[in-house]
Amino acid sequence: MYEHLYSDGIEDTQSTELKHYSGATVTAKEIRELKRVYDQLCFFADKAPKLNRLSSIEMKLMDFQRLDGVRLSQDLSPNAALTATLKESVLEVENLKDEQKLLQNELRKIRSRPDQHIRPQDIGVAMKALGKRMSKREVHNMMWEIDEKIDGIIDWEEFELMFERNVKDMSGLEPANFYHMVQFMIYDSDCNGLVSIDETMNMLYARLGRAKMESTIAKLFGGENGEPIKEVGQQGGEINFERYLNVVVKEQRKCFGESELGKTIAKKKRKQKK
Repeated sequence: MYEHLYSDGIEDTQSTELKHYSGATVTAKEIRELKRVYDQLCFFADKAPKLNRLSSIEMKLMDFQRLDGVRLSQDLSPNAALTATLKESVLEVENLKDEQKLLQNELRKIRSRPDQHIRPQDIGVAMKALGKRMSKREVHNMMWEIDEKIDGIIDWEEFELMFERNVKDMSGLEPANFYHMVQFMIYDSDCNGLVSIDETMNMLYARLGRAKMESTIAKLFGGENGEPIKEVGQQGGEINFERYLNVVVKEQRKCFGESELGKTIAKKKRKQKK
């Protein structure tokens, strides 16, 4: 999983302030989550290896704490071998803490860069963290969806515009590969690589209303052929990015098929077959 790649906690769920995108309603909480995801993706390729290493260090420090607790509970008598082992452990802990401080300082420098933006390599590394490897061409195509200024990077203005266009799209024609990744990361508020019913329900209800929310939840978390939702994990039903992507892409194609343009194209294809 990739929870160690993000340091932000879960936002509060009390805000009911709304933002309207040409008829589509988004809560203030979702806008804050959108900004959180943007901040995480900025220079992500630079941050990811440092965050991975920090996670490894934290796990090792926790192991040392557990070992110390075992030694104290067993009230071991001092001896030369034990004393030497303790000294080695203390030295390793000090080295790990020094490295931890160094990495945290390097991350602060990356996050404080004045011109925060998202680069192609940041998208590639983020998708890999979600379990999907992409070719350079695929990453380029995702950038093309958003890079309005054609400068090879994505700034906040372009990022929010991408979100607005996709939220209000009723035709299924809006390029949405990048949007699907971002929306998954918004829902995955605890950054564990899985989207749960609890995480999605609040935002979906505010945006879609109860009936559409329940329909969307059933499609995401139910079985392939409409089977009931399977309650698994600590937060009810949970799905990974692959499952989420399969569902939302299928729904986008269905949306296009039901649009006037989609119906016109389908009608022409039927005539050509006759």
